[in-house]
Amino acid sequence: MKNLTFIVPMLTMTALSAQAQSRMEDSTMQIKEVVISTTRIPEIRSNSASTVTIIGHQQIVEMSKIAPDMSKILGLLTPGMALSSNTTSSRSQSLRGRSVLVLIDGIPQSTPLRATDRDIRTIDPAAVDHIEVVKGSTALYGNGAIGGVINIITKKSLTDKAFNGQTAISGSTYDFFRKSKGQGYRFNQQFYGRVRQFDYLVNGSYGRTGSNVDGDGQYISPRYGLGDTRTTNILTKLGYQFDSKNRLEFMYNYYRSLQDTKLIPQTGKYLVSPAVGVKGDRDPQAVDEGTRYNHNGYLKFTSKDIFAHTDFEASAYASSLFTIYDFRKANKKQPRWEETSGQSAVKDRKLGLRAQFDTRLVFSDNVFTNILYGYDFLKDKTAQPLIDGRLWVPWLTSYNHAPFVQTKTTLWQWLNVKVGGRYDFIRVKVPDYQVLRNRLSDPVVDVKGGNLDYGNFSFNAGISFNKYKVFQPFIAFSQGFSIFDLGRTLRAAKADVLSKISTEPVKTDNYEVGAYSNISNWLQLNASFFYTYSKLGSDLVIENGFWVVNRKPQKVYGVELSADARLLSNLKSGVNFTWMEGKVKSDEGKWDAYMSNISIPAPKLALYVNYEPLRNTYVNLQYVHTGKRDRFSTNEKGNYNEGEGIVKRINLVNMTAGYKLQNWDFSLGISNLLNNTYYTPASMMMARDAEYAHGDGRNVTFTVSYRY
Repeated sequence: MKNLTFIVPMLTMTALSAQAQSRMEDSTMQIKEVVISTTRIPEIRSNSASTVTIIGHQQIVEMSKIAPDMSKILGLLTPGMALSSNTTSSRSQSLRGRSVLVLIDGIPQSTPLRATDRDIRTIDPAAVDHIEVVKGSTALYGNGAIGGVINIITKKSLTDKAFNGQTAISGSTYDFFRKSKGQGYRFNQQFYGRVRQFDYLVNGSYGRTGSNVDGDGQYISPRYGLGDTRTTNILTKLGYQFDSKNRLEFMYNYYRSLQDTKLIPQTGKYLVSPAVGVKGDRDPQAVDEGTRYNHNGYLKFTSKDIFAHTDFEASAYASSLFTIYDFRKANKKQPRWEETSGQSAVKDRKLGLRAQFDTRLVFSDNVFTNILYGYDFLKDKTAQPLIDGRLWVPWLTSYNHAPFVQTKTTLWQWLNVKVGGRYDFIRVKVPDYQVLRNRLSDPVVDVKGGNLDYGNFSFNAGISFNKYKVFQPFIAFSQGFSIFDLGRTLRAAKADVLSKISTEPVKTDNYEVGAYSNISNWLQLNASFFYTYSKLGSDLVIENGFWVVNRKPQKVYGVELSADARLLSNLKSGVNFTWMEGKVKSDEGKWDAYMSNISIPAPKLALYVNYEPLRNTYVNLQYVHTGKRDRFSTNEKGNYNEGEGIVKRINLVNMTAGYKLQNWDFSLGISNLLNNTYYTPASMMMARDAEYAHGDGRNVTFTVSYRY
């Protein structure tokens, strides 16, 4: 099978304990309800009146034995989300056709002032406990969440012992050491424990990937590549429990991932030949691309029953990000940056405060209400400089104030009614700046700076019915709001004053109908239909070689289906399917144009089987299929416009197997089991010669871990 995309295996099973067979019923072989916190009111998923995907800790652990990359994990395991591009860029990795707000423990990683397209790759999976994905526009977090929210929740110590630890070492290679290409390694060390009222966790990981190699044994182009990267992540979490009700917690997470390769890209030909990597010397002006640093930290205080059946939570957080893109050699046919070579970057700094109260009102055994209310503040400062010091996007500073309220009323123990709202006031300060020209012959544009003010009220409402486990329907409406990638607009300004530049925010109305079904804890079914409308669009289109935002009205609609079954005490299987479509309203008022493939991915189908043939052993198999998407015609030159290329069908099989012996865990993971040669969906739809690249060939990873 050719033309297959890169998919990380889906691994959801926990191996049986070596101590007792009775733990089978407590393993992930059993289908359980999960409590989520990203809705800001902790609740069971089926009560949330929304579609939520939970990627559990054991899933992340097992998948990391194959490919420790967050974009690959999320792309595979999240219905409604596009697959990973097999590069550092998540530009095409939308959620339900829209941009998504990425959080780490509630700290926003997304940068709406100038998108990095690196939001997801800001933490190593070894630092992650679980991931909560809330689908569709949401009013809970304000700016940026028009497609949904991804909250990456880091590890914490849950033991009463003073000292615990875990060490894991892994090595990987392509196709069983074929031609000695693509060897990589990875090391993870974790310490955690509790001493009286003090608890701690320190987790560190370091890894180096080998060069990316396709199914034919050829080096894949290193442009935005994940090959030959060195990644470091350090997570520290400290907690102090004053008493049963009051807790203070500190978290700091550091992430760094840079490419250090002896390969240089060799451009391919779209629909003819792939872009590849060849050994050579890079331009002396170029520096290593990737994320030089991403710092995240918070100090959080929580109190239960601080007054009158009310819980309180307050946190102060900060983050700092510096990511560097690929070097661009001066090109006379398509010049940029005043006809010179260059390498752009994004720098971002955030300071934020959150305070919220959760009050419980009990009117009777059959009527009770949660009222969540509070205030969010965020200062965000972002620029897009070139490495040589020139500013492509000037330093933009935003101040975001947002009071909010969310209510959840339960009637008769099985009817939940949710209503909430949030008002965002955002002021963006723009300095006077000069647009960085593409050609020296282009006119000089000096833009007079000033303030851009945005005010938006977002409303949400939903109803869920949970009387019968076999059928738990919900219906929901929610609004989203985003000043979508403001810097991209400002850097291409043609007018000399802000008032003449189109900087209106994207506002979305999201409608969803769905249902959960749990049959005797052995079969779980989920289904949802969604529809999202925005008067001003956020889809990216190409103009004169640069991405710009298409502001025409847009609508996105689709379905998500999933099923998980515990067929035997040692056998679990499941399937999920996603289909969606996006339309653009023409100047004639007709919905006769399609949104680009950057926003709307091809249909996706994933099946998995988890089997424990013997005590303490496991075997996991996964099959992934993505469909065809062919919505666009070639232009007058006979070529596809960028972002509108034809995406062909792909198929892939992956496998993991392992054995547990007391505190030891031995595992073998194989991605692309059949060693197919394939083009990634992102490379096909982009229709760029330089990005038309194969996905990875067969990759084999052996991991040994020891817990103490």
